[in-house]
Amino acid sequence: MQPTAFRFDPFLLDPATRELRREGALVALPPRAFACLVMLVEQRDRALGRDELIAALWPRASASDVQLGQLILQCRRALDDDGQAQRTIRTVPGFGYRWVAPVEPVVASDASTGPAAHGDDPVPQATPVPPVAMPAVATEAPLDTSDPPTRVAGQARDPVATHVPRRGGRLASAVLAGVALVVLLAAAVFGWRATSTHDATPVQAGGVVVLPLQAADGDGAWIRLGGMDLIGDRLRRSGMAVLPSDATVSLLRTHGGAAMGAPTAQALVALRDVAGARVFVSATLVQHDERWQAEVVADAGDATPRVGRHDDDSPMVALREATDRLAAALGHVPPTPVEPAGVAETLQRARAAMLANEPEAARAILLADANLAKDAPRLRQQLAEVDIRAGRFAAARGELQALLAETPAAATTFRAELLAALGTVEVRSADYAAASRVATEAIALDAGEDPILTGRLHLMRGVARISLQDYAGALVDNGVAREAFQRAGDPGSVARVDSNVGALEILRGHPAQAEPYLERAIARFRELGVVQEPIGNLQLLFVARRQQLHLDAAMAAIDEAWAQRDRMVNPDSRLSVRMYRVQALLRAGRLGEAAVLLDDPANDRVPSDPSEAERLPLLRAELAWRRGRPEQALAHLDGLPEDELASADNDVVRADVAVLRSRLERELGIVSTQPIPLPASDAGAPVAHPRVPWRLLASANRLATAGQAEDAERAYQLALTTADALGVAETLAAVVDDYTRFLLAAGRTADAAALAQRIALWSGGDYDSALVQLRLSRAQGRREAWQAALDQARALAGERVIPAELVDVPAAEARATTP
Repeated sequence: MQPTAFRFDPFLLDPATRELRREGALVALPPRAFACLVMLVEQRDRALGRDELIAALWPRASASDVQLGQLILQCRRALDDDGQAQRTIRTVPGFGYRWVAPVEPVVASDASTGPAAHGDDPVPQATPVPPVAMPAVATEAPLDTSDPPTRVAGQARDPVATHVPRRGGRLASAVLAGVALVVLLAAAVFGWRATSTHDATPVQAGGVVVLPLQAADGDGAWIRLGGMDLIGDRLRRSGMAVLPSDATVSLLRTHGGAAMGAPTAQALVALRDVAGARVFVSATLVQHDERWQAEVVADAGDATPRVGRHDDDSPMVALREATDRLAAALGHVPPTPVEPAGVAETLQRARAAMLANEPEAARAILLADANLAKDAPRLRQQLAEVDIRAGRFAAARGELQALLAETPAAATTFRAELLAALGTVEVRSADYAAASRVATEAIALDAGEDPILTGRLHLMRGVARISLQDYAGALVDNGVAREAFQRAGDPGSVARVDSNVGALEILRGHPAQAEPYLERAIARFRELGVVQEPIGNLQLLFVARRQQLHLDAAMAAIDEAWAQRDRMVNPDSRLSVRMYRVQALLRAGRLGEAAVLLDDPANDRVPSDPSEAERLPLLRAELAWRRGRPEQALAHLDGLPEDELASADNDVVRADVAVLRSRLERELGIVSTQPIPLPASDAGAPVAHPRVPWRLLASANRLATAGQAEDAERAYQLALTTADALGVAETLAAVVDDYTRFLLAAGRTADAAALAQRIALWSGGDYDSALVQLRLSRAQGRREAWQAALDQARALAGERVIPAELVDVPAAEARATTP
């Protein structure tokens, strides 16, 4: 029998020839990673424990969980997978890993030829990236071709480097590790000559995109992302507009180019069209004997590519110095490096793992070097950033506050970066007042030299100001942030500004104005291949459409967000999308599905946002109410506060609690023990914010239940006036619903009929508006109209229980009465 290979589209794995192919093209994979992949595929019917994998893959040496994690990372990258998506290799928490993608055993094809991926044989070199011209610029003598074979991480081309005599001693590390995300900016005085012969004219062509390097072996496989990030960071800090590395990786994955392979023509077109790329930068990193030779080339399509080269024992230093020489050749002043090489390498390696959506792998890399993790502030900063990504906000806050206490006031940029991270923690923890204070302090330290940092700080303060209802200040901050991100060449962050403005419009009661901002942000995020942001914006789009009572479109938005929930790493984000999904299901009458989501054990964790802890029992109460169980619903609300909060988005939950509790009390005839604020006598009072009509509605219901009809009437009228002024359909429908019940209970059928006409247009798609028409037609005794309204309500009810008194056939046509 012929040997068996395994197909999992678009890949073919052939253990006999030790080849992995993607659509016929050979995929470079280190020997140990290849063996790991074969082991997982061949034993795909079960999970493999970490100890079992380590014993099989390192038979004559010990290995750690960190090393195994790095090996799994290599396998995932080769398959265009990551620790977030886990489409092929799934992590089994506390145990090991399992293959999960569908596999088709096939007869190994003779066409699967190419260099074997075993032993120490060279790994096939990648195809050069078409639009990036990388000619061999003969400004220095070429290397002696009689020297031993080279190992390449980059384009497949003739190595050209500054000739430096070889040094004896230890071998250079084959691993290019990490760079700090941020460095202090200062003018650099160069003691070397740039190897390029081109004039140092600043490039003004537009955005710069740095392409991933091509990894050549197991040790250097992650160099592709780490090296790309290092180059982009150095060029950005020398004053160029460089697309962020995560956006580049996402675009390559989204538009047909695997992040670990050479970019396809389609991906490069997307980089030009979506990211506005005018200059492509690519790099070659060659290890020859004990030295690493780096060449970084910028091609603006003008047939005169600029080149920077350097040679060093350290691959990271070689690449950094070559990049700085390129920056000088382009007419920019490179920043001064501040971290020792060892610190920078560890940080860049961790950054590469973060770019590959492997935050826990990044954490393991950082913690593996105990001395650096203990002594270097940059490492501690990055550990805090990993904690933020993983949702460990308390740990991140403690570390960042400790670092701020230890950092001298003179280190203004580093303090600004620490404050930016701390502000992110406060925003994610819903302490918007603290976030605003932190951002303001950081903005005062920011010199504006790094547009990404400037944009991030103003974006953060804009978020805080939106929640604190300082909408004018929020618009200013978002405008500053947009300009900074455009200057930096960061389309993803420009889209984040759009999403913030969309949130602002929702919170100030303009859902129709919010919708185009959110749709534009979602479209841009999709183009960029970003995962998290589209989901959050789809949730906001759901709210905007729901508030306009465009309920089918709202459900479509949340359906799309829900379909992507497995791609979310942060547990708070997963909880949030689950709660929005419950809201949508309750609004659609799909109570059984909502109950399943509310019973999810993952809901038992304590969320970082206090409003989510209040939203859960609120949703459980609404579920019980919709099932016709008011006593159970009221019990769910027991202990939930409803006093007003300064934070607008958190106060939405409190206002909803007040209204639902007042409705349940009215239904059960329970006079509220809550203080009932009496409304102002002036019905033309200005609307302070969009929750005003909801809180007035809660007061009106309680006053009516307490028998204070005159005060209740005044409260209902003021709620109606403010709802009219806002013009939000959902708010107006809620006020009309409760007000018509009050009028019908008082026998004022004609007034109720006039009021109900305001929302009759929505009764064909909104269940609560349909109940208003049903209640009115029954009170009027119009049997034909009642039957039509009942049919409409039943069509919309789903699993909701229509009140029994509305199902009874009206006895006779009632006479309309007036006050």
